Amino acid sequence: MKKLQGYDAKLIKEILKDEDSVIEIDDKKYVVSLIEKPKIPISDESENKPRKKVQQMKLDILNGKEFAIDDVVEMMDQGKL
Repeated sequence: MKKLQGYDAKLIKEILKDEDSVIEIDDKKYVVSLIEKPKIPISDESENKPRKKVQQMKLDILNGKEFAIDDVVEMMDQGKL
């Protein structure tokens, strides 16, 4: 078994999101499939944390809560605000 991290892991996750998980490398076709589902989907939880934080910050800004200008500029630079 090979453990993937970083960009490789992200790429495989994107492939697995599609219903048709067939990839072609050097004129050979491969089927990528899930053989063991984790009890707690760690990737979904970790991917949602930044989104939840940004959503909460947006609500806080709309409700008049004050933020450091650096936080607001960073969200604007990332296209989240």
